Amino acid sequence: MNTHEKVFSFLERQKQENLRLDEVDGKLDRERSGFDKPGLRNALYQNTINWVKAEATDPDSGLLREFVKLEQPDVISEDTLTTAIATFTTSLLPAVRRIYNKLIAMDLVSVQPLSGPTGLIYWIDHLFGTTGGGATAGQRLDQYRHNAYATSSEQGTIREVNFQLVSDTITTIIKKIKAEWTIEAEQDLRSQWGMNLENELMPKLVNEIVRETDGMVIAALLAGVAHNVNWNANGYRTEDAKVTLYRKEYDATLYDAILEANNEIYKSKFRNANWILVHPDNYLRLAKLEHFNVDPLAQANMGDMGRRYVGTLGGGMFKVYVDPEFSSTTKLLMGFRSDDWQYAVGYYAPYIPLFTSARYIINDDFTQFARGAMTRFAYGIIPEEKDGTTNNGLATVSITLS
Repeated sequence: MNTHEKVFSFLERQKQENLRLDEVDGKLDRERSGFDKPGLRNALYQNTINWVKAEATDPDSGLLREFVKLEQPDVISEDTLTTAIATFTTSLLPAVRRIYNKLIAMDLVSVQPLSGPTGLIYWIDHLFGTTGGGATAGQRLDQYRHNAYATSSEQGTIREVNFQLVSDTITTIIKKIKAEWTIEAEQDLRSQWGMNLENELMPKLVNEIVRETDGMVIAALLAGVAHNVNWNANGYRTEDAKVTLYRKEYDATLYDAILEANNEIYKSKFRNANWILVHPDNYLRLAKLEHFNVDPLAQANMGDMGRRYVGTLGGGMFKVYVDPEFSSTTKLLMGFRSDDWQYAVGYYAPYIPLFTSARYIINDDFTQFARGAMTRFAYGIIPEEKDGTTNNGLATVSITLS
């Protein structure tokens, strides 16, 4: 087995181990849909391995020489431990796994890995093909319901339902970041604490990529909201300042507003919202409701990131996520993530899940080092119309103080 084959064999084993860990964590359940038959995470890991293969087999790239050290032909063998492999191959796929375990975008929108820097996002429109039976030709079945459209008689008119595959071209964006440190800092940390400075810095780069990626996806969802319901936080007082209800009783009516917003989604998409994203100030409001249940494992999902899943509302009807960086302290964002790609509300489309560079010297006196991380992805909502800007599967509850 040549060096290339040994490296790729190692990466494949590493991929299978990551998939095993994802299975244990229950991360694969929501990703097994008709659209993504081999499994979303399998595709993400494979995309990364394919990138490594493309670079490593390029004689001008020097990738294997840099990361696998071809000048030491025995550095990789079938029984080599991960500690004997270069940094790139031992940390890349676990780092990819770390990214996708922390992205709450994975829980809010559909994920479609891209095989190139540009691609097409598809969705299906089912249209009434005939005017009659209460319907107008061209209306979408998921937005209108007519009780007499399929009504016919012996040898009578049979009305049609048409299928339309709609696509939109998407282009990836790039996120790049690097860590810099001095050789003295690396030496001191190792000697005093027995810690590897590089290993301490790289997770911070990954966390920053995760934070910014989630932020962009969330901002796109907020901009694509089609419905809104207002809830007056001071509505428990009348004009003469007399209290009409106990404050706690009135605050519980926030749940009514959430149900009203969900009803707007249901009337448009015939599906209930299944997630709510809030600022910590509004999480405090939800946490006081009797309909809210804290997830006992929520603390284990915190990691180093502020955004996280915290529990459920309405007997498990809505999953609740907290985002300290949510742009509005007066809105609750609601939507649904469908296992069926035909009904996707938004999308996150990774092209390069994660690229990490080798450590390199940035000063001529070799006293300062750096290492970088990069990801490329596309994101957005799927509009109701080809050139539209909103999706009926998204709604907000706006908290007013009037």
